[in-house]
Amino acid sequence: MNELNEQRISVSVHTLAAIIMGYVSVYIHQMSRALFAIILGLVVLYLVGLATEKIVGAKKGFKWWLGNGLIIYLLIWLVSWIFFFNI
Repeated sequence: MNELNEQRISVSVHTLAAIIMGYVSVYIHQMSRALFAIILGLVVLYLVGLATEKIVGAKKGFKWWLGNGLIIYLLIWLVSWIFFFNI
């Protein structure tokens, strides 16, 4: 698998997980506290990172994951959480 396809897979998986977690975070925040939603979101981020590593089939390291998953996830998660909260 070439590098560009690996990056696309990582960004796509993290984006989809962030949108879903943004939607779920609204309901978790309503049922309990925002802190629990944040902790759960970070746990999901870690699990999605491990899953992406298995899908890609190679250990890429933290720096690669930072640019192709972590920042994307956090940004999309925050935006989708705010969006779904305001609907």
